[in-house]
Order: sequence, then structure tokens, then C-alpha cells
Amino acid sequence: MSDRRSCIQYIQDIVRKIDDLPDGPLSLWIRDTVENQYSFPITLDVGDGKVIYITPEINRMLYSLSKSVMNAYFGTNKSDFTDSEWHRMVKRAFGRALVCHDNEMGMAEDAEVILKSVTGRLRDWINDILEREYVFACHLCNVHDLEPLSIGPVRFEPRLAWLERTHGNGSVSKVSLSRIQRLWRGERLRKRKASVDEMLEKEILGVIGESDFVCSVTVSKMGAKAGSQKALTAARIATTVISLAFKKSSSALDVITLPFDRQSYLQDYLVAIPGRPCGWQSLRSYVPGGVTWLQEEEWAKLRTNFDEIFYCAGEVIKCFIYGEDSVARPKVLNALFQSILWFHEGCREKVDLMAIVKFCSSMEALAHGRNEKGILNLIKARLIIKNEVKLCKDIKKIYTEGRSRTVHGTNDKLGHDWSDSRNYAEQLAQQCLISCLQQAAERNDIDDARCFSE
Repeated sequence: MSDRRSCIQYIQDIVRKIDDLPDGPLSLWIRDTVENQYSFPITLDVGDGKVIYITPEINRMLYSLSKSVMNAYFGTNKSDFTDSEWHRMVKRAFGRALVCHDNEMGMAEDAEVILKSVTGRLRDWINDILEREYVFACHLCNVHDLEPLSIGPVRFEPRLAWLERTHGNGSVSKVSLSRIQRLWRGERLRKRKASVDEMLEKEILGVIGESDFVCSVTVSKMGAKAGSQKALTAARIATTVISLAFKKSSSALDVITLPFDRQSYLQDYLVAIPGRPCGWQSLRSYVPGGVTWLQEEEWAKLRTNFDEIFYCAGEVIKCFIYGEDSVARPKVLNALFQSILWFHEGCREKVDLMAIVKFCSSMEALAHGRNEKGILNLIKARLIIKNEVKLCKDIKKIYTEGRSRTVHGTNDKLGHDWSDSRNYAEQLAQQCLISCLQQAAERNDIDDARCFSE
């Protein structure tokens, strides 16, 4: 059965069930509560402030209807909404469409009218979604007047520059602009009277906090939850690409990573030795201030050297946020996206063996998923190898002993120190990523990740 026919059938079945509901708005809920079927009423909004109470069975049928409607009419929007967001939209559209329900019609004709109303409302609601900019605090570097850096839809800029731009877009009032500027310059402010604008001002200060930079991600025509999830992933991808420019990416990412993703600055624990007083220990989870070891001219040189890679990474993020139809070579960009995402997870991982698994996965994504042999071919194609015999031995250790045996539950060296192997895996994955991004930037005609190993 086609998805469209499924929609018609679901609507007929749902309408029939709704018509058979008992009279009285609370009678069904009271009955099912007594029988312990569910503890809270499930409602269907039918417009004009009215609702009807439906059963869990009808709610499940509406969920199935939402999936069929997506597949039949809105396939290009599949990644723009989470399942729960889309279900709520379809459920609301269906409830409003019940005004079209006419028992005098034939069931099939009635379902056709309701379906047309549902799809029409959904299209209108999607078209009414406005472009959004998701904003995250960011510790980028100590060059406070740094020129804004854009990596596709992701933008890094000093917080004052972001504030002025956002005021220019009409999202921050003149009063809040002035007050926040003064506060960030170290001045003390008088308390404001409670108002909507005062609340928004507090939100800005609370989100940006002590960070000197802002990372913003632009998305459009997406559900709020799906948009925020994609924006956060895009920001992680962008910060990871910036970290590639440094000798050790994981060290750079430690200080660039969004405060949104951070653990507490100081992590405390106790050490108890029998017969002795407990000892207090503390670890620093990160150093505030971002990359502080580069001067302004060094940052400028870094940006120039990585300009092509940043541009290519922008394409990768654009493909992820806006879909494959928005780019000319989605296959190679998807491979790069998955590789960068695995690399990010490897850099952030606290357990060395798990980090090795993730760094190997990063290289496998570039090697078109061809396991140990594929990684070897990738490295030989992309990097200068001085000792091929040693390379094969080292890859066997990180891939077979580290990655595969850990994934398959056969690793008998879990308690060993894998830090050297982790560092080696990170170094290889970092160099492969840089080389592949550079090749993809230089060759716009390639759309097959296998070219990275040729």
C-alpha cells in the first residue's frame, strides 16, 4: 500500500474511533483511569479552545498517520523535525481538520477532504517558520578584537560584535545594548525594573557568562528542537575543525569547547588510605580563556593557512543542516562530516580505549569503511610514510588490539595504559582529516570518499 493510501486508511480508522467515543468530555478518561490504563487524559485540540479526549489507541494511530504523511508529502523535510515535533504538528493539524468531517459523505471522500486540510495546514506552518540563530557562549582565544570567523552557517565573533549585530537585527533593545556593553566593560549597573526586556537582558548575560566570544549558528524552517540539536552539532563540528590547525587537536579543543558541553571547572574527589586521614584532590577540567598561546598575527596566519579547509568544512556543515539538496557533492561531504564528528568524540573522550575506537572510526569514514586495510590505504595515499613496516605494525595495534577487540568484547588488556596508542591514533586521524579536507577543497568535482585513498 502506498503512503498516500495509508494516510487515507488511517484517517478513516481514526475518524471511526473518534465517532465511537462515549459522550461526555471526561467519561472516557475517568473510566480508563479507574481501569489503570493511563493516569492522565490525552487530548486532541480541535480549535477554538476546544479539545476532545482520546484513547491511547487513537493517539498511536495518529502517530502512525504522522509517519505516513511525512513519507507521502514531506519527504524533503524529514530531517527538519524530530519525530515528536512532527507528531505534535500532524496531531494538531488533524484536530483542526476535523471541522471538515462530514458524516453525510462517504468515508473515503471524507478522509480525502481531511487529508487535504491536514497537508495544507502543515505546508502553511512550515512556510511560516522563520530563520533562527542559535547562540552559544564560546572560549575561542585571547584576541578580543578578532575578526569574525565564519565556517558555513557557523560564526565565531567577539561578544560585543555579536551584541551590536544582534541589536542591528532588532533582537536586542537599545537599552539592553547599552547596559550589557557597559557591564562587559566592567561598569556597575543599577537594577532594572521587572519587564520582558529586563528578562531578555538577564538571559543574554546568563548564556554568554564570562565568555569573550559567541558561536552562533543560523538555521531556517526547522522545528525548534531539531534546529537546536543541529545547531549544537554544527558548532561542535566547527570548533573541531578549528582545533585541527593546532599541533594536538584534543588539547586545543579542551579550551575551545563550548561551555555548554563542559563539566565543572574544578572536579573534586577524595582519596582514603586505611589508617590515614582522607585526602582531598582536585582536577581542572579546562583552562578558561580559550587558546591563549597565540598572538594576533599568529591567529591571522592560521586563518590564512586554513582558509580553504574552513570553506570546505562550511560546505560539510551546510550539507548537514540544510540537507543533501543544498550542496553539489553530498556523498563526500557526508563522509567528511562523520569523520569530523567521530574525531570530535575521540578528542573529548576520557577513556583512552574508547578514544582509540573513535579515532579509528574517524579514519574509517574517510576510508569508505574498509577496516584496517582501508585505513592503511588511506594513510599511504594521504601522508608521507617513512617506514611502512612500522606503520603496518602500529595500525594493527590500534585497530585490531585497540578498536576491534574492544568493540567485540575480546580485549584482554583493558587495564593497560593505552595513552601512547591513543595519542598515535589521534595524530593519524588529525593528519588524515586535514589532508582529506584539503583535497576536497581543491577538487570540487569529487563526490566519492574512495578518492581519498587513491
